[in-house]
Amino acid sequence: MAKIVSPLEIYSYLPDDCETLFQASKMAVAAQLAGRKLKIKDIRGVYEKLPSAFMEKYEKLEELLRPAIAEIEIGTGDKKVIIGGDDVMFRHTLSFYNKPPIAADVWDTMTDAELLTRLEKITTFRKFYVGAFLYLDMVAVRSVSGNPETFQKCVEKVIQNCDMPLILCTKNPKIMKSGLKSAAGKNPLMYACDTANREEMTKLAIEYDAPIVVSGSGDLDTLKTLAVTLQNDGVDKIVLDPGMPAWGADFKKVFQNFIKIRKAGIDGDKELAFPLIALPIAARTTGLGTGGAGGAGETGGVGETGGAGGMGGAGGMGGAGGTGGASETGGAGGMGGASETGSQKEKLSPEIIAGYHETMAASALTVRYADIMIIHGLEAHELLPLVHAADTIYTDPRTPSAVEPKLYKIGQPGPESPVLFTTNFALTYYTVESDLSSAGFNGYLLAVNTGGLGVEAAVAGGQLTAEAVQKEFEDAAFDIKTETKHNTLILPGLAARLQNEIEKKMKVTAMVGPMDSGRLAKWLEENWAPDKEKNGR
Repeated sequence: MAKIVSPLEIYSYLPDDCETLFQASKMAVAAQLAGRKLKIKDIRGVYEKLPSAFMEKYEKLEELLRPAIAEIEIGTGDKKVIIGGDDVMFRHTLSFYNKPPIAADVWDTMTDAELLTRLEKITTFRKFYVGAFLYLDMVAVRSVSGNPETFQKCVEKVIQNCDMPLILCTKNPKIMKSGLKSAAGKNPLMYACDTANREEMTKLAIEYDAPIVVSGSGDLDTLKTLAVTLQNDGVDKIVLDPGMPAWGADFKKVFQNFIKIRKAGIDGDKELAFPLIALPIAARTTGLGTGGAGGAGETGGVGETGGAGGMGGAGGMGGAGGTGGASETGGAGGMGGASETGSQKEKLSPEIIAGYHETMAASALTVRYADIMIIHGLEAHELLPLVHAADTIYTDPRTPSAVEPKLYKIGQPGPESPVLFTTNFALTYYTVESDLSSAGFNGYLLAVNTGGLGVEAAVAGGQLTAEAVQKEFEDAAFDIKTETKHNTLILPGLAARLQNEIEKKMKVTAMVGPMDSGRLAKWLEENWAPDKEKNGR
């Protein structure tokens, strides 16, 4: 069941003098803690200065507020990431926290030039969306060479050229230790501990105080046994790997395993109450090839990739005769072979199919319930679905996505420039603003406070009215009649019903614009009275 803590449950553990200690009322502090606006660790210093009896209250409060799924920190400084921390199975019940970081891979057989080029692509990727940029978050360094010294040098080069948190990927303890030495003080995530290397990997996790992934190779009983054993050995920063086969029928089992583990953790099974790692890279059944992520025969492997009998070894994922081999996924007549597009048949390249499989796996597991993932593809069609899915799912549904309601200048408007309005729903505002800016538009755009609702919903619900529009212009100290020479206001097409009322209340000429802001540039060209030079375009 979901773990939802109310402010009233927190209230009794707080000191009475919250006004002095926190500059807020006792109930306000309780509400901030319940909503995670204030972190429990941020108030420890206050309790330490109080009589010793309050530390007992603090410890009880800390236990009360501890998330059902453990929070694990990876990396250091401003770029560190926090994974896990959820209390519910479904986003609409409360909210999901800690958006899953996406790690792109590099490998230790790359030349310096190849490594630097790939790191640049990883670190410079960004996508503007609803007022913020979406980025990649981490780098996964994979051991392909099987050589500790080679791996160590690769980790050092990555650290020298990138400040992102790291995942060190090898199941060989000697190679892992070489990487941990290079990344000392960087708090990397270790991938991975299994039944074969448990003892040595456990010692390394304790020695370097590093978070570690536990892998049961797809077997949940083995996974739980390993997690319990590591906890008994004194390791508490654990990430669980439910496994990931090549793309195909077995993905259903993986998807179900993620759900089973998360439900067990939410329901109180502390032995499985840890973040989950997904390996969409392993869903790539073809397309990596020599010099790709581990080279031929090593498709998607992350832990000691290419080692004999390891993931992606001879006959493994992508190996000769394995998944992705001739006549299999990506082959002629198989998945990703000839595909129907309307009445034409289009032959997709193995690389496109591989990226497609990886992206589908990553997107599906973002919803259920990957807390961190490793990918290979860096093309736009591979990355954009992932960053958008994570950003959407991990947006707090209790808080409307809104911009500050005010008058915005686009370009360099003058007295002949058009004046428009829309709502302060972030997606609406940034869509309109982007369409106008990309068209070289200069003018004024008012974001009316509708509580974060879009135009159509706000008009229907009464949040977007002539009175609301008039008030926003007054608050902005912008009088259309005196600030412009045309005394004209352009309405969104979806707010056409407000035209007459706005004209009466504001004493302006109201023009109804297009239904879609993508048509605004052409609409202005055809309907705006002043010529282009005068209106600022």
